[in-house]
Amino acid sequence: MADVWVRRGRRQSALLALMLVSLFGCGMLPKPYRPPGGLYGSTGGRTFYVSPQGDDSATGTSPDAAWRTLRQADQVRFRPGDRLLLQGGKTFKGSLRLDKGEAGRPRQPVVVGSYGRGRAVVVPVKGPAIEVVDTAGVEVRDLIVRGRSAAARKEGGIGFYSDRTAPGRLAHIVVSDVDVSGFRHGVQVGARRWGFRDVRVAHSVLHGNTDAGLITYRLAPLTPGAGEGYAHADVVVDAVEAHDNAGNPASDSRNTGSGIVLGSVDGGGIRNSSTHDNGGRSSAAAKEGPEGMWAHDSRKLVIEHNVSYRNHSNSEADGDGFGLDLGTSASVLQYNLSYDNDGAGYLLYSSDTARPSHGNVVRFNVSSRDARRLEPYGGFYIGGYVRDAKFLHNTVVAARNGSLHTPAVMITPGPRSVSLFNNQFVTDGAPLVVAVGPLPGIEFRGNHYYAPGAERAVEWQDSFYSSPGEWWAGTGQETLDDKVIGVDADPCFTARVPVTSFAAAGGLAPGCAAGRVPAVDLRARFGVDPGPVDVVGRRLGRQPAAGAVQPPAGATASDAG
Repeated sequence: MADVWVRRGRRQSALLALMLVSLFGCGMLPKPYRPPGGLYGSTGGRTFYVSPQGDDSATGTSPDAAWRTLRQADQVRFRPGDRLLLQGGKTFKGSLRLDKGEAGRPRQPVVVGSYGRGRAVVVPVKGPAIEVVDTAGVEVRDLIVRGRSAAARKEGGIGFYSDRTAPGRLAHIVVSDVDVSGFRHGVQVGARRWGFRDVRVAHSVLHGNTDAGLITYRLAPLTPGAGEGYAHADVVVDAVEAHDNAGNPASDSRNTGSGIVLGSVDGGGIRNSSTHDNGGRSSAAAKEGPEGMWAHDSRKLVIEHNVSYRNHSNSEADGDGFGLDLGTSASVLQYNLSYDNDGAGYLLYSSDTARPSHGNVVRFNVSSRDARRLEPYGGFYIGGYVRDAKFLHNTVVAARNGSLHTPAVMITPGPRSVSLFNNQFVTDGAPLVVAVGPLPGIEFRGNHYYAPGAERAVEWQDSFYSSPGEWWAGTGQETLDDKVIGVDADPCFTARVPVTSFAAAGGLAPGCAAGRVPAVDLRARFGVDPGPVDVVGRRLGRQPAAGAVQPPAGATASDAG
């Protein structure tokens, strides 16, 4: 980035707020999961042990009478409260499957985990390592799962599936403290029509898989007007790292190579997680591409305090950091960091009139040097059947990549009623905004712009504007009560960009008087609540500045140099 954006070298210390915020009726993420009765506290059932030094003719009910193989354990019909523990640090070949009639009580879950020192390693001979079908009340914890066969590449490492067609969801799934690699999906939660509720995937690393690190899905598509619900409900992903899930170069009909994908989910979200370096071997011929962290056909999700970077797509689509994609509504992207992705930092899109995306909010996020490979993507990409979306107090810093001029905001035909208020849009010569097609109800208000050296600062429908001011005068954007409220000036960030951590994001605080011009009072003027804090945890004052990072407490425009 041009050093003109960097006026000061001091780095602000950053406190990442872990507040769970309720916004626009989207709800709150529940508290982190804690196992009942401690790590492996008794839930009233039996405990079985498996050790390489064991004997399959033994009872299996103590470490000294352990079974030797998973094959023997798989013959047991597990009752509510039972536990199956594998010796830590040892490797076990084989698989485990729980079926309908086993487990089934949320408050007395069947637990599969490790005992002794370290985590046990499970290597299936073929297919999945752990499979749970048409039942729930199951927890899988403290395991390493490795797929080392061609058959594993066609399955989920740890998988849950419901074949239910009658309304109603199976309750309580937990996957925690696992490391899964070498499968089609690291962890998958699926259903024909009706699936699971109270789902937690936490403190895990999902890497080296083909299609995705984690995915939830519904096989049967929703039929508009049929009264059908989403497959899953109350799904929370917490502190999960999904990386180097490379994709399938031969898969031309669908996207492969994503980090975390939530599909057909009613309520829940993703927090404190990261997705990076995914999609590197995805198909170049596919019409759609992978994304780092995204949702589709879902509602009421909160995706917050996450980082998504260096995600790729070899096709001409996607490779985004974050996405609220086809049919996702009433959801919030907040307090996230995206950088160095092939596609957009943040994408809102829907291609189907029967599955529009509506009522979504994107606020207090940072996009730094995204859209590194794909055009016409930008830090923000808004396209298709998107309705009633709000982008509030975000910071987008875009940069040229060779001949690719990446805009801060890209709007393609289709969206209606989209508000972009109090954001910062900064580029190093690329356009600030590129918007094509009809633009009904697209409003820019109270934003801060800076594009030194840009020949075309804004491309708006079929017109080109050399500066933000010329664009405002020609279109009426950034005008309120007949006054221009947009700002075109150097924000004088207090640290260098690109930003690659939340700590570094603190350096995007405005460092001069021009950068600290008070933003629009969203509550008073539009009845919009921007939220209590910025991306690094600083509380918003009565007159907040534009962008995702607010000036430190006590700083004013008069003391900025």
